[in-house]
Amino acid sequence: MGRPKGEAARSKSRPSSSSLAASLLPSGSGATAGFGGYVGSSRLDSSLSSDDSVPFADVDSELAVHLKRLARKDPTTKLKALASLSVLLKQKSAKDIVLIVPQWAFEYKRLLLDYNREVRRATHETMTNIVTLIGRDLALHLKTLIGPWWFSQFDPVSEVSQAAKRSFQAAFPSQEKRLDALILCTKEIFMYLEDNLKLTPQNLSDKATALDELEEMYQQVISSSLLALAALLDVLICLQQERPGFESIITEPKHASKARVAAVSFAEKLFTDHKYFLDFLKSRSPAIRSATYSVLKSVIKNIPQAFNEGNMKTLAGTILGAFNEKEPTCHPSMWDVILLFSKRFPDSWTCLNVPKTILSPFWHFLRNGCFGSQQVSYPALVLFLDIVPPKAIGGDKFFLDFFKNLWAGRKIMQSVDRLAFFQAFTECFIWSLKNASRYNDGVDTTNQFRVTLIESVLAGLLWEEFFISSNSKGQERISSGKATNPSEDSVPLNKKTVDMQKTMPYLQELGRCIVGILLGIYTLDCNLLSTFIVEFEKNCIGILNQEANTESIERIILLMLLVEQHAVLKGETWPLVYLVGPMLAKSFSLIKSSDSPDSVRLLSVAVSIFGPQKIVKEIFIQNREHSSSQLLSDGKKELEDGHFMQIFKDIFVPWCLEENNCSTSARLDLLLGLLDDEYFSEQWCFIVNYATSQKYSECPPGLLDADHAAILAMLLEKAAADITKRKVKEDSTNRKGTNADPWHHERLESAAIAVSHSLPPFSTAHVQFLCSVLRCSTEGSSTYFVSSNALKLIYKEIFRKLLRFIQGSSFSWVQCVASVLSSDAKIRVEFDSSTNIFEMAKFALEVLDGSLLCLKTLDGESSLVSGILSTIFVIDWECNLGKALDGSFDDETKSNINTRFTFGVSVRTLCHRINRQFLKNISLDSFIEYLCLDRNQEQNLLHQLLTRGETWPVFAVPNFSLTKASGHQRFVALVDKLITKIGVDRVFAGCAMCDTSAIETIQEVTSCASLAAEILCTWRWPGSSAVVSFLPLLCSYVRSNSSQECLLDEILSILLDGALVHGGHGTESSIGLWPVPNDVVEGIEEPFLRALVSFLFTLFKENIWGTEKALNLFELLLNKLYIGEEVNTNCLKILPLLISILLEPLCGHVKPGRDASSCSLEENFLLNTTKDWLERALRLPPLVTWQTGEDMEDWLKLVIACYPFSAIGGLQALKPGRSIGPDEKKLIYELFQKQRHVAGGSALINQLPMVQILLSKLMVVSVGYCWEEFSYEDWDFLLSNVRCWIQSAAVMMEDEAENVNDALVDSSSSNLGGLYEKFEKIVLISDPFPIKIAENALFSFLLYLQHFKLQKAEEKDDFDSLKLENLDSVKDRVSEGILRILFCTGISEAIANTCCKEAASVIASSRIEYTLFWELVACGAVNSSAQARDRAVKSVEFWGLSKGSISSLYSLLFSSKPIPLLQFAAYFILSTEPVLSMAILEDNACKSDINVASNQDSSHLDMSLEEVHLKEEISCLIQREPYEVLETDLLAQRRVNLFLAWSLLISHICALPSSSSLRKRLIQYIQDSATPIVLDCLFQHIPLELSTVQSLKQKDAELPADLSEAASAATRAITNGSLLFLVESLWPVESVKISSLAGAIYGLMLSVLPAYVRSWFSDLRDRNTSSVIESFTRTCCSPPLITNELSQIKKANLDDENFSVSVSKSANEVVATYTKDETGMDLVIRLPASYPLRPVDVDCTRSLGITEFKQRKWLMSMMLFVRNQNGALAEAIGIWKRHFDKEFEGIEECPICYSVIHTTNDSLPRLACKTCKHKFHSACLYKWFSTSHKSSCPLCQSPF
Repeated sequence: MGRPKGEAARSKSRPSSSSLAASLLPSGSGATAGFGGYVGSSRLDSSLSSDDSVPFADVDSELAVHLKRLARKDPTTKLKALASLSVLLKQKSAKDIVLIVPQWAFEYKRLLLDYNREVRRATHETMTNIVTLIGRDLALHLKTLIGPWWFSQFDPVSEVSQAAKRSFQAAFPSQEKRLDALILCTKEIFMYLEDNLKLTPQNLSDKATALDELEEMYQQVISSSLLALAALLDVLICLQQERPGFESIITEPKHASKARVAAVSFAEKLFTDHKYFLDFLKSRSPAIRSATYSVLKSVIKNIPQAFNEGNMKTLAGTILGAFNEKEPTCHPSMWDVILLFSKRFPDSWTCLNVPKTILSPFWHFLRNGCFGSQQVSYPALVLFLDIVPPKAIGGDKFFLDFFKNLWAGRKIMQSVDRLAFFQAFTECFIWSLKNASRYNDGVDTTNQFRVTLIESVLAGLLWEEFFISSNSKGQERISSGKATNPSEDSVPLNKKTVDMQKTMPYLQELGRCIVGILLGIYTLDCNLLSTFIVEFEKNCIGILNQEANTESIERIILLMLLVEQHAVLKGETWPLVYLVGPMLAKSFSLIKSSDSPDSVRLLSVAVSIFGPQKIVKEIFIQNREHSSSQLLSDGKKELEDGHFMQIFKDIFVPWCLEENNCSTSARLDLLLGLLDDEYFSEQWCFIVNYATSQKYSECPPGLLDADHAAILAMLLEKAAADITKRKVKEDSTNRKGTNADPWHHERLESAAIAVSHSLPPFSTAHVQFLCSVLRCSTEGSSTYFVSSNALKLIYKEIFRKLLRFIQGSSFSWVQCVASVLSSDAKIRVEFDSSTNIFEMAKFALEVLDGSLLCLKTLDGESSLVSGILSTIFVIDWECNLGKALDGSFDDETKSNINTRFTFGVSVRTLCHRINRQFLKNISLDSFIEYLCLDRNQEQNLLHQLLTRGETWPVFAVPNFSLTKASGHQRFVALVDKLITKIGVDRVFAGCAMCDTSAIETIQEVTSCASLAAEILCTWRWPGSSAVVSFLPLLCSYVRSNSSQECLLDEILSILLDGALVHGGHGTESSIGLWPVPNDVVEGIEEPFLRALVSFLFTLFKENIWGTEKALNLFELLLNKLYIGEEVNTNCLKILPLLISILLEPLCGHVKPGRDASSCSLEENFLLNTTKDWLERALRLPPLVTWQTGEDMEDWLKLVIACYPFSAIGGLQALKPGRSIGPDEKKLIYELFQKQRHVAGGSALINQLPMVQILLSKLMVVSVGYCWEEFSYEDWDFLLSNVRCWIQSAAVMMEDEAENVNDALVDSSSSNLGGLYEKFEKIVLISDPFPIKIAENALFSFLLYLQHFKLQKAEEKDDFDSLKLENLDSVKDRVSEGILRILFCTGISEAIANTCCKEAASVIASSRIEYTLFWELVACGAVNSSAQARDRAVKSVEFWGLSKGSISSLYSLLFSSKPIPLLQFAAYFILSTEPVLSMAILEDNACKSDINVASNQDSSHLDMSLEEVHLKEEISCLIQREPYEVLETDLLAQRRVNLFLAWSLLISHICALPSSSSLRKRLIQYIQDSATPIVLDCLFQHIPLELSTVQSLKQKDAELPADLSEAASAATRAITNGSLLFLVESLWPVESVKISSLAGAIYGLMLSVLPAYVRSWFSDLRDRNTSSVIESFTRTCCSPPLITNELSQIKKANLDDENFSVSVSKSANEVVATYTKDETGMDLVIRLPASYPLRPVDVDCTRSLGITEFKQRKWLMSMMLFVRNQNGALAEAIGIWKRHFDKEFEGIEECPICYSVIHTTNDSLPRLACKTCKHKFHSACLYKWFSTSHKSSCPLCQSPF
């Protein structure tokens, strides 16, 4: 009704943002009631009814006028009347308002049916005002209002329904009151809804209304009424524990049973009167049909008795045949009712003609792609299959038809629905196989059914589409979800065509589906794989026999890569054993004999996936019957030592190094892929020997022929690429082949030297070989194929060949140069006049051109390098000279020169490359020292360098322009490099040198001050910046030369003059913050002002200038502020920034609490000046009345700058930077109130960005400096505006997150470049004003939180409870907005990270520009309440993006571009409730991994058999990361991430109760899956050496800082059981901090995981290491742990009539006494001094009536319990006691572990063998099955 068009593209399955999601959550301080305020899908509100009506004449006349206007037809009039009424209501008393309620009730009902949505929304806002003002007086009229009130909450327009809910919540704030209202008025609501359902379009409104409006109004009324009816039934009839939204209500309301009876009665009547609502299902309106499905679902759920034999057939046919529904918006509710109806009434299928009524429309539904509701319908299919009665359908035919029709529906599938389609297909197929016994009687028929499905569906549909269709003409192809031309099938897969790019995502999804199904089949029964394997092998071998098979092989490779991704990397072995291995064994001879690079690549990919040894084993041993190799004749199936190398040498090396042809490149890739870490050195040695030891008839001895040289060159190039890949891989530190040694080989050196010494003719292959050796010896860090000596020999020969060339020059000077160069390099060159010198020179030049960078490695041979370069330059000069003098030569000389000129052209090209690549690495200081003999020459050189020219200087000139000359920054980079290398003093000396020759030539030399100003104004240049390099050097120079004060003054003068001229344009100041944030200076665009601010800040920060200088500068700026009587506007504009810098040194001079009379003249001058500026600001008009062009902005900025804040202790400790007197406070407060009184309740009256920024800054100053003066209205004004500003930023961040999500969904994996560009555009903030305003709002909010905590209780009593509650509510809303901002940026990064790390880095980098804003967001998030965090998390999850709140927090915590405070905020939220409970485990945390025999009752399985699944973000860190981290830098980000992940995991375990089964499973998970290498990583940060052992024993000994911090942190962590105190201070990461964290983690691990740590300690082989670790533990960790253990044992109260425990703290021992009848036993448990590293000692001191065998067994059981227990000893002793109790009760022990109670999970033996009747622990039995690979009883060996 009146809904504006647009927004159609947004998905209806999720709200448009977390803002909307948040609005669906209940507000108020009471317990929440689900989304919308009460009932989730069933929403909740209230109404009004009254039998007493007050005469209309008594109504206030003004109110009566506006009430009458509500009856007008014009919507504009109604809106104005409602607005006026809302304003007027606030001015009236509750008594006056109560009188209008009867009339308002009448108008309220009519207005809710208005066509205009704004009228309906405004009606509810007015209703909110009324119920808020009249309070309890509403009760008299509740029954009149409740019906329409409830109905309106289901308005199809979201804004209207939300407004209705808000009004209902305002009337009834708590859940209990809302439910009571509904119960009280049940009858009235049903009667109202019944009346609505009887309406028709004709009787809905008067005849003047347009027919289309009438129809839309009717649809809105009916659909809303039906939804309201469904929700009401859910609320009133559902059992209390099932009632959505009211689970927290403990006791049932008083009249609930009576209301339930009434609701059932009314519902049954409506159900019958309206013919089961079936007529509504025939409506043309999708909204009505969808609402009808919802009503039917509610009736099925709540009133199943309404379905009887009389109506069952009719209803069953309609509901189960609802698949004719074509409207996607109806499908969610349609599926709900179908699934619920079939589950509740399974026999209903029997009364229908199933094929005709149900299956026919269902097949049509599937063939048409579910009519567009794929995201909803596909996930429901497997649920549908589960509830279909087996007797109602035929097994084989039904499932074949089902998959055939489902497969046909893919033709009209959109690309975004592919994932849902294939996931549903996989789930349904695997479900069909697992549940085949439902539809078949015997085992044989069940197996045949499964085989049929695999043949017809997996092989006949999926595999044919994936593989066979690539070669079959006429087969349709799927491209982006649409059928494409079959003629396109012949496009090869490896061609980069647009069509193929579109097809690849589809093929990948299809391949994942096939792999998922194969994995499911293998899990069910590996024998079933044979059906698919036969087809797979037949197709693969057939393709390999074809010639043009590129596309098909690419698809096989794609399938193998998907298998790797989804199975191999997860530890599965079946893909190799059953699928790939046999296929390769059967086709290896075919691959080897063919000359197809694609076939060889297939084998290479298999090797890269499964590993060289496994592939060789599968091809030649496991499947030896299919292999042509006869290497192993003894029939063994194991790959013994030597077999792998024998096969590698005899088969692969000769084959891969065959003659050069089209498959050579692929064969060399295979050869390198076969290099195994274990045999790497031996393999590479054999390859080089084989390649270089061939006998070549046409080549000299030791020289490679051209063909083999080309192969070897190609091999080296590929090996170099392999080296790079190995280094880039995360696990490179553990692999061979990533450093120089394994690749180096003498035979390779000899071959390279031989080629360099060879004589013409030269082949291109030899040049390529030599270039490969040299070039690959420099790329990839320091990896060499040849040694340094060999490099020198090769380059000497190159040098010799070039010298021979210049010796043949016609110029005598060139010949002389050749003689000089050869003597300097000590190279003997024999002149050869033959023409071979041209070929040799060309050969040398080509080698140099291909290996130029290798010259850098010859640092120790400077004469050789300089000689080669000199030779190149001489040849170039010779050619240029010859060209210039061409006319003066005779014919013979000219002919010689022309011949050499051709060679010179190639030399010229090389010279350009040398200039670009080589000379830039020359050391500047060496260059200057080489050119200058003494200091005078150096100064002369610098003088000439710094002389003014066209590109220098740019800023320190009279005619400055922002348009810089090209090359200026590069020149400044050169000067900066000079300063860094030779020092500021030497450069300044050259700059200040006075040269008479320079004066005569009218050249000006830049002064030292001008040079410094020029560099500061340039600000940033390639490689560095003024802040990073120049300013620190300048400070050091001035500090060491105290006479340079005048230099600083001169620099200041230049910068200040420039800023006064140019700095007034585009200058923006922020809140004054000490220390000044980097982004504030970076944000200044004007060069002079930016340079001036950074210059002053640095000098005051380094204490080079002090308070006196600051006062002088303050006076100087004040003098420049006025030119006569006029204000210098440029000075006024730059003054705020400069004042914020000067006040920091000045305010330390003015002590707090001193009045004006006791201050010095200078101090009074500062105080009086600021007061004058405040008074001037007070004379200005209010901000909200300001218009563009008025001159008040700059004065307010200046006033605000005078009141800075100190963040020296961090933003959490934000405080005013100045101490001001009461007069200034009063003036600031008056300025604040002036804005509030004019603005009223909101500052958003004036939307000009500058007004908003200034007002937000003024609020920061006011709340920081004069908060004691604030009243409730002031706080309300402040928080209201803060909330609006933060909400604006939250909406911006939500849009960014949605756009990132949509960009990733819409993109293809092949277009990553385009995706990066999209991300960069999305995160680009074109308008920074909302961020800056929100930044100021965050400042205000943080100050508010600080001040409100400081207020005394009696001061808070000044506010009544309602006001305090309102402030708290707004505070939580603000916190919720801050959390949404935090979550949004994290979600964006998490979504981008699913694409790749580079994409995530784009998102993370975008935050760096606004670091302060994000730091403030982090502080706000940390200070949020648990309730706000809970609401924010729920709203984000309800939002429905691809990543949720937990993923966003992990993304921030482990960000590639971290901001420390954001990291801590993420960690804080993850480690505290309510997020902690869901931060570690997946939602389906426990999944059973055991498949017990089908005849075993699954209920007998223990919870211990269930495996926990950690969140993916930390599981990878816990399981795999420690291996890689062990070799990384000690402060590397990956190492910090690993420690944080462990901190979260241990914190979560600590938070769980000790008796929690989840805690035990988590600990077991760590024991089984988490590598203890993390403990090695921890002790890399705890510096323990033998020398420290004695220090640890001495109490007063001084320990190293890192060790001392680690020791104290470990003790504190054990005592507190928390790590939060350390993580808070972790950033910036430093050695001492990371050591403290490592110590604390170790201490907490000892406390929580003692057996885990003990196991690691016992495996240590280095006695020195174990000794120092034990000493550290005994001294720092064991004492508090032992004290804690003994205390827990005493508190545990384990004593009973049979058992007693006594504790001796002095001896660290526990005596446990167990007596039963006439038997007894005393066990003494002694805790070692280094507990828990050393195991607890258990000894039996007394036994009575117990056999020696049983005594030893019981003693051993006690030792097992106390040593294997990852928890408190008290718990282990208690378990041991229960063990005895159970044994005396006659419970037999488990035959596997010989214990009654399992030592790990405390379970009893329950799984019994049907043959021998012995009972086993389920965990023991599972371990037995998995390790023995059998499912038989361990005792009698019968099938279990």
